[in-house]
Amino acid sequence: MKNFLKITVSLLALFGAVVGALAIIDRIKNKNRIKGDYLECDAEEAEEIE
Repeated sequence: MKNFLKITVSLLALFGAVVGALAIIDRIKNKNRIKGDYLECDAEEAEEIE
């Protein structure tokens, strides 16, 4: 039973470390993305294009 708990906790810790690393990589990669709301566009012009 102790071995099972050790393996389970180890796998959960590994999974958490991988998810954390991916979140940090994503944060660094998208550092220059547009912040705030969406870009504004005129609805009339958008309807003409379609």
